[in-house]
Amino acid sequence: MREVSDLTTVRLMGGTSRSNARRRFRRTRRLHSSRRGVVAVVGTLLALLVFFALFGIFLTQYVPLWMTDNESQFTSQASSSFAQFKAGVDLQYVLAGPPSIGTTFTMSSNGVPLIAQPTQGTLVFLPTTCPNGFATKTAGSSVAGQPVSSSYCVFENITLSAGPGGSGLYSQHIASGVLEMGLPNRYYSAQTFYFEDDAVIESQGGLQQIMSLAPPLNVSTAGGNTSVTTSFLNLIGNASTVIGQGSQQVFSHLRYAQVVTSNGARVGPRSLLNLTFEIGTQYPCAWQGFLRSMMNSSGVPYAATPTAYPATSYNWGSPLTHAATIPVPASACFSASNTYIVALNVVDVSYATVFYAGTQLTLGVGGT
Repeated sequence: MREVSDLTTVRLMGGTSRSNARRRFRRTRRLHSSRRGVVAVVGTLLALLVFFALFGIFLTQYVPLWMTDNESQFTSQASSSFAQFKAGVDLQYVLAGPPSIGTTFTMSSNGVPLIAQPTQGTLVFLPTTCPNGFATKTAGSSVAGQPVSSSYCVFENITLSAGPGGSGLYSQHIASGVLEMGLPNRYYSAQTFYFEDDAVIESQGGLQQIMSLAPPLNVSTAGGNTSVTTSFLNLIGNASTVIGQGSQQVFSHLRYAQVVTSNGARVGPRSLLNLTFEIGTQYPCAWQGFLRSMMNSSGVPYAATPTAYPATSYNWGSPLTHAATIPVPASACFSASNTYIVALNVVDVSYATVFYAGTQLTLGVGGT
């Protein structure tokens, strides 16, 4: 029994072997280590919770504000581009400026890196037509310049009862082209810009329309004389659509320009010169606001049947139906499948000036 090892002796005496003691010691150390690991895991989870809370606030609060600012800048850039485009077109036909002018249109807003995609705009040019053509003036008729069917026909019509040099009826009518840009903003209000008859219309839905850039149509009274100045702009070219990011060049090429003036045939103190401005548009409420404001500041009085001298007067009667086209009913402010006719008649005009021009539009570099 004396030769029994200490390990055996310990076992026989009911004690614990050294190897078991070592195992228990290591197990105890692991338990202490695992407690520190639990603390680290809990700390990591808390840090992640704080991060996701802050990230959620960033997504729900800061990103919408950031994108609203980006889309607001995008809208301002589109408005500025249309202003530059209109100024270039006016310069071409009034001052015989450069035969070709390019205007840059920004096609998308800025985005939020890795979070929100940019908002892309759509630029469309439509050289619209009136499928059934226009009616011609006949004996006893007053429908010169009226489209045969105006249910969906964007057109413009200028009629002078006396042409240049006191000649007979002068009338010009076309199915005008339109340049349109849609901004489907997701955070800022969605916008549509619409260029027709040398005017820029901005729309925020069917009932929200303004004439952001007015056409050169002006009626003024001075020294007992009434003068009318207007434009007659024909947009021609190939139908085009551009969707994407970056920027797009829109070129205007002046094809023809002419100035038509008339002072009518005077009989005593009266000028036998009547002018009719008529437009078929999808945005009649914008035209209504502009025309009303202009005539209210012109000094020319309104008369339901403006036919008798001495008072120069105006009305809103359609040359075809003679019914008032203004005020425009709210239901007709916008329709994707119909146009609405707005007409202005001014009687006993002393002087009339009409800028008649044709401009070809091309989207993209290299167009002619």
